[in-house]
Amino acid sequence: MQFGLLGPIQVLSDGAPLSLGQPKQRVLLGRLLLRRGRFASREELIEAIWGQSPPQSAVGSLHVYVHGLRRLLGAERIESRGTAYRIRVDPGELDLDRFEELVEQARANLDAGEVERAAGAIERALGLWRGPALGDLPSDMLTAERAHLDELHVSALELQLDIDLAWGKHERVVAQLSTLIAEHRFRERLRELQILALYRSGRQKDALEAYRQAREVLVKELGIEPGPRLRELEGAILRQEPDLAAQTPPPAPAADATTPGREVELPTPPTRLIGREHEIAEVEALFLHEGARLVTLTGPGGTGKTRLALAIAERLAKRMPDGARFIDLSTAPDPELLLPMIAGELEVPEGHAPLESITTQLRPLRTLLVLDNLEHLLPAATALSDLLSAAPRLLILVTSRVRLRLRAEHEYPVPPLSPPQEGAPFAEIAHSEAVQLLVERTRQVNRSHELTESTAPAFARICRRLDGLPLALELAASRMRTFSPSEVAASLDHALELLVDGPRDLPARQRTLRATVEWSCQPLGEAERRLFAQLAAFAGHFYAEDVVAVCGAESRESLASLVEFNLVRQPPPDGFAMFQTIRGYAAERLEESGDSDAVRGRHCRHFLALAERAYAAILNGEEPVSGFRSLERAHDNLREGLSWAAHTGEVELEVRLACALRQFWIVRGHLAEGRTFFERAVAATETADGRLRAQALMNGGPFLYRQGELAQARAWWEEALALLTADRDVAGASRCAGELAAVAFSEGDLERSAAQYERAADGFAALGDRMRLGIVRTNQAEVAAMRGDLRAAIEYAEESVGIAREVHDADGLALALHTLGRLAQRSGDSSRVRELFSECLVRARDLGYREILANCVQVAAELTLAESDDPEFAARLQTIAGQALDRIGVRLQGLEAERFDRTARAFEMRIDAERLREIADEAADVPLESILDDALVLLQPDPSPARRHRTPAGQPRKSEPSRTRPPFNRSA
Repeated sequence: MQFGLLGPIQVLSDGAPLSLGQPKQRVLLGRLLLRRGRFASREELIEAIWGQSPPQSAVGSLHVYVHGLRRLLGAERIESRGTAYRIRVDPGELDLDRFEELVEQARANLDAGEVERAAGAIERALGLWRGPALGDLPSDMLTAERAHLDELHVSALELQLDIDLAWGKHERVVAQLSTLIAEHRFRERLRELQILALYRSGRQKDALEAYRQAREVLVKELGIEPGPRLRELEGAILRQEPDLAAQTPPPAPAADATTPGREVELPTPPTRLIGREHEIAEVEALFLHEGARLVTLTGPGGTGKTRLALAIAERLAKRMPDGARFIDLSTAPDPELLLPMIAGELEVPEGHAPLESITTQLRPLRTLLVLDNLEHLLPAATALSDLLSAAPRLLILVTSRVRLRLRAEHEYPVPPLSPPQEGAPFAEIAHSEAVQLLVERTRQVNRSHELTESTAPAFARICRRLDGLPLALELAASRMRTFSPSEVAASLDHALELLVDGPRDLPARQRTLRATVEWSCQPLGEAERRLFAQLAAFAGHFYAEDVVAVCGAESRESLASLVEFNLVRQPPPDGFAMFQTIRGYAAERLEESGDSDAVRGRHCRHFLALAERAYAAILNGEEPVSGFRSLERAHDNLREGLSWAAHTGEVELEVRLACALRQFWIVRGHLAEGRTFFERAVAATETADGRLRAQALMNGGPFLYRQGELAQARAWWEEALALLTADRDVAGASRCAGELAAVAFSEGDLERSAAQYERAADGFAALGDRMRLGIVRTNQAEVAAMRGDLRAAIEYAEESVGIAREVHDADGLALALHTLGRLAQRSGDSSRVRELFSECLVRARDLGYREILANCVQVAAELTLAESDDPEFAARLQTIAGQALDRIGVRLQGLEAERFDRTARAFEMRIDAERLREIADEAADVPLESILDDALVLLQPDPSPARRHRTPAGQPRKSEPSRTRPPFNRSA
């Protein structure tokens, strides 16, 4: 990881920025980083976050932020000792540490007379600054720390000016100081440097006038005379003392001797670079610290390789006595022109041996050669090895869609700009470099489109849809001359057709997104082109075994080539993916081939087989956790298969896929998505085989039921029951009976509910289906409890727990534990409540069962409210739980809704309304996962007598009949 304080607080993991959450959590991270590995007391951290008047909930909130950082950075990064915390940062990971080391190195080099090395060190140090220190925090937070960092920055700038004076760059120093002095009017050291630079530039009168102005400012505005050093400098200038004269500067760059009168310049980009500081620093480090002499920036068209190369060259050229040369090779039609084009840029006389002429020119020079767009001249790339051998001080920076495969080469894949995640808060969207680029380019064509709370989602969606590719974002920005951000975002399913309005001064291959992708595909062979088109069938991440299953064993070699050409990515930790813009072009090629339905059909059947194996593992209790993970890994491709099957009328494939995903959708909280696919499947089976329609109706009903659509769910299950009974399908009819029992329960008909559950239980017992019998027992426990028979309810629930353990039904066990825990609450057995809900939370977390997890957190809120003096922390827990349920589309009914409401009313009695609103705002963007460790701690059994026999707030000690649905009816 890389941690940044010199600018907005930043954490990079494998080069990708992490979302650091709300400002208070970022303040905590900043304070811990500033402690440099030392422990910070709880009181110190609370003061840093809230100042001198922290709220009563500060301790609990601090705990939340600590766990948020642990979730983000890894638990091992945030260490605790009692109530104190520290962050573990390894050497070289914190930009402030690197900055101070480089500044000290520059001072030592300057003191030793090594001016060139001093200049390089201070340039690298100042290059670490990305803006004002801690610039993303509210202005009233960490003010003293910010002032200290600003002082370090200005001191480093002063050192850089000292070095420039030693180098003899007096006029440059004068120019820079005009800006710096305006910002730091009372800083005497800057005044000293200005006066000295003017004097050494032969401007004694101006130097004395600068002293007069300095004195006037200090006397009139501060009421003090200049310090002794400033006064002594004035006297020395009046006496023209010899010691003031500049020392002999280092020898003039050798390039001036070999190319007299010629200034070395890089092309000036028409727009400023957004972001990329991390990439610039990494490539710079390859050259300066790791000894690289040839670095290739690789990536598909549109990732911004050329723009990044120019920024790197500009930075490196300041350290190269002979500057840098930039050569655009995109117009070279033949590999044999590589050396002649280099010779032409170097103004080498034409001859019959260009390699010898070039090496003769380059041998004495310390220069950087930038070769742009080398990918179509690869056969000639070996000449670069000859240049490096003959010119030992030469550095070469290349941009290419593919690596060169030379021994000296260091490849640096250029990533796209990271777009914000879906649902990201405004602060995270605004911090995204992809969004910043899109917004700035949009302002160039239409200043009315600003980034606001209302436009941020559209800007973020554009960045995600275009994969953060800089060229695609710039083309999208051009459309906002006439369209709003939301209109552009809504139209990007046809990005290749829409993004066609690039600036005229761009190369032709970059004026449209299609032209850029076509350029990238030109070098492909026939087998590679065929596989490239077929990969359009895949969505999201996929794996080599998937490609072989769909495209054939011969696809392995072509897949490796597509990775080599950066048309297929290998994002961590494994697997493959395509940018959506590139995939859209591949889809066009697949349609043109005439093989689209055949390829997509193989894709659909392959992932159907995967899904059915995973579902069987879940139902059989073989590997339930790995079964859910397999479905999660393949989810994008399963969606793609479902959509294709629905579009082409493959009804059987559509229904089988939806049924295989049913339990995954429920457990992982994809209720709206599951409902959409099942409604489509039910509509498609109106004239289909009755057994197929029954499967769609029976398995789709739970999504309607969980979202409160009871009448529609009942209609589906009644129709399915009739079809399955006619087909003598006892198992299916028993499942429908259990589902209809849940509807009857929710409608208040406890007698009909009990009868239907009994029918379902008898059917499963006769079939020997222990897993589904256990599910029914869980639901029968709820019915018995609502009928006032708490003993029978506990017996049913304990039987369901035992069956779930016996058959290894992972999600059934989580539900059974939840039900038994709620029954323990009614009986007032607090210790048993904690034991059951602790295990329930652990099991649900293994599965990613979001609905159960949210309700476990709510239980923790109840217990915290009843048994601690921190009601605000309890309110935070319940708020996060409620928001998690809202996000997955669960409509709370009956007993669970009553519990939430009862606890909310208790909060209103103990916390004022304004503070409750603040707590809701603070918890708005806190993910459920970040609070699970806290909830688990709160649910741990406590042996103390004071807690063992207490009843959670607002809960009765005996059963409480209520006309409500079972809170977690699990479909059989």
